[in-house]
Amino acid sequence: MSGLAAATYLVLLTACASTSERDWQTKIGRYSLDDVKRELGQPESCTGLDDGGTVCSWLTGKGREGIDKLVLTFGTNGKLATSNHVHF
Repeated sequence: MSGLAAATYLVLLTACASTSERDWQTKIGRYSLDDVKRELGQPESCTGLDDGGTVCSWLTGKGREGIDKLVLTFGTNGKLATSNHVHF
């Protein structure tokens, strides 16, 4: 692998890892959906919950092995309540 190709690969690998591996647990109760959108962009989907909260998901990885998503739930106060990384 050439030096340029190796460097490009490492940059992409780091970018993907940083999106999916952020410590969202430390942001519970502090981050709003708008805060997360500023970091990750628009979610792939959002759904209102019966209790008045919202759950949104972001695609974090896709390959032959499956799909990885970050699923964040926001409480009725608009703040991050739970975070989950899921693999399909």
